[in-house]
Amino acid sequence: MEDFTHEVIIFFAIILTVAGLMTFIFHKIKQPLILGYLVAGIVIGPYGLKLVHMPEVLDASAEMGVLLLLFGIGLEFPLSKLRKLGLKTYAIIAIIELILMFGFSFLAGLIMGWSMIDCLFLGAALGSSSTVVIAKVLTGMGKMKDVSTTIMMGVLVVEDLAVVLILSILSSVVGTENIETITLSLTLGKILLFLFGAMLIGLAIIPRALNWASKERQGETHSEQDEVIMLTALGLCFGLSIMANFVGLSMAMGAFLMGIIVAESKVGESIHHNTSRIKEMFGALFFVSVGALIDITQFSTFIVPALVVIVIMVFGKVIGCSLGTRLVGYNLSVSLKVGMGLGQIGEFAFIVAKAGMDLGVVSDFLFPTIGVAVAITTIITPYLIHLSYKLEPDRWWQERKQRLKASS
Repeated sequence: MEDFTHEVIIFFAIILTVAGLMTFIFHKIKQPLILGYLVAGIVIGPYGLKLVHMPEVLDASAEMGVLLLLFGIGLEFPLSKLRKLGLKTYAIIAIIELILMFGFSFLAGLIMGWSMIDCLFLGAALGSSSTVVIAKVLTGMGKMKDVSTTIMMGVLVVEDLAVVLILSILSSVVGTENIETITLSLTLGKILLFLFGAMLIGLAIIPRALNWASKERQGETHSEQDEVIMLTALGLCFGLSIMANFVGLSMAMGAFLMGIIVAESKVGESIHHNTSRIKEMFGALFFVSVGALIDITQFSTFIVPALVVIVIMVFGKVIGCSLGTRLVGYNLSVSLKVGMGLGQIGEFAFIVAKAGMDLGVVSDFLFPTIGVAVAITTIITPYLIHLSYKLEPDRWWQERKQRLKASS
């Protein structure tokens, strides 16, 4: 037991030291920190320097990271905020985009000879963009209050909700040899029952209980009060995750739902703040573990599929989001900014790909293919967003009309 504990401590010392060094370097060269985590994983992983000898601990840490990441996402979107966003408009844009992404994913998969399951997981992985990357770029440009930015934030919420639901459906049905309509219907029914049941019961009890607990501990120091509330919230997060898994659904869905429920309490913002550091640490471990799973010795094998994925993803996102934004009444300039701004793969793609790997239903090349695609699209995102602000199709069209009118 002592040897095991010793090895675990060494393991965490190595992973956090290398991750810290890589993120420092990537911060200095003004690149997203997620790329630093991926590179750290590649360096210490079985295809790099082979410093990781306890993959089971890494897997457990990664699973914790997934749950805490999704719990954190849920905390950012209380129902009151979702209602203010006007989800109907953003849902239309997201649905059009998701349909196109699944269509393009199947087309690309058929061309490359992939299985239907690989295509399904690829479509789900490409369904969401990166909130972190988009927010960072737009904040740096001072564009967070633009109309296009508001639309992007709303679409990102719907994307995350949709991908969690899609992942739960895939996780429930992919193990079935013959996927029939009745199987899909039962799975969807089970998910909806769990979703609405957990939300109704949770919203009726948990926010009130947390508010009561907060009042009861008002005599204590601020630090003690926050500690008790934070630990209670984390316990609820893992508890609902286990319940979701018990009924055959993704644990990620349970964590995400609990985040939304807890966010409705008066201490939701405080919980979000206090759990953010824990989420960041285990989130870092998750992305490092993702990097460790990327077999760089097979780079020549999956670089072509990765480039194909990047092309269909960028075109699919730009066309789908721009078209959806235009259809709901916005002009061409705003539509193009939304489309090009959302033209990258989000962190959720790793969660989807890892879920497929854990279930043993996707091909070995899918994970590294998505990893390379995420890294490249993360790098090109700032350039796409800057370009979208230079292109003004509405102004160009008006100027062209004026020139034609003048010449006639």
